[in-house]
Amino acid sequence: MEALRARGGRGLLYAVLVAGAFLMVVPLLYMLSMSLKPASQVFLYPPRWIPNPIMWSNYPDALDRLTLRSFLNSAIFAGTVVLGQGLVTTMGGFAFARLRFPGRDLLFLAYLGTMMIPFVVTMIPTFLIVVRLHWQDTYQGLIVPILANGAFGTFLFRQFFLTIPEDLADAATVDGASPVRVYWQLYLPLSKPALTAYGVITALTAWNMYLWPLIVIQSQELRPVTLVIAELSGQMNSELHILMAAVALSLLPIFLLYAFGQRFFVEGVTMTGLKG
Repeated sequence: MEALRARGGRGLLYAVLVAGAFLMVVPLLYMLSMSLKPASQVFLYPPRWIPNPIMWSNYPDALDRLTLRSFLNSAIFAGTVVLGQGLVTTMGGFAFARLRFPGRDLLFLAYLGTMMIPFVVTMIPTFLIVVRLHWQDTYQGLIVPILANGAFGTFLFRQFFLTIPEDLADAATVDGASPVRVYWQLYLPLSKPALTAYGVITALTAWNMYLWPLIVIQSQELRPVTLVIAELSGQMNSELHILMAAVALSLLPIFLLYAFGQRFFVEGVTMTGLKG
């Protein structure tokens, strides 16, 4: 009887997971279907899921609207944020995990408390600082304020560094290694799973960021993909097939990144919870 109940519980759980996965995948499939349709089939009801004929030419047309410069801007923004936040958060995580100084735990809790503050609360003061520095409509104005938003990454790396045996750091210290050398040559090489996990999360967030670039960037030359798609969505009500192709192209780098780092992503997130 207990075995039947356990089997029934697992079956119900799988059914719920399959239903949730279906709800998540359907919009993506609809976007791909729409992006391959000719203009005459966009507004058909009921919708035709398999386009006939398949219009691969929608994608070159969409790329012309997006421009390669917008992809380059998004890549520069996301890549710099990943590297900058990675440096800041790994150093912070190492300090809170292995260095001993007065008020360390209290300061760590206060730093984590910043995660409770919504971005809209700090957005205007941050923008005023950017204006005072004359960084408006520049890469540094777009990137530098984001580098300070690393409370989650600091927590992630602190938890991961706590799983590394402290004897390794003690042995390196006895051999004359400074804390900086222990961090750079010992802890960072051992934290590839956590680095990959955080890199994927940060890249996803930066690539999809819309509100902050909208406030800081005005010129067409510096606009990332998200701003270009938002602009196109207001101009292409009669060309939804081209718009959906543009959205699909904007998601492609993120899918490739996640596919490459999926194994490390799962491993890194799992290992960060092994020790408090």
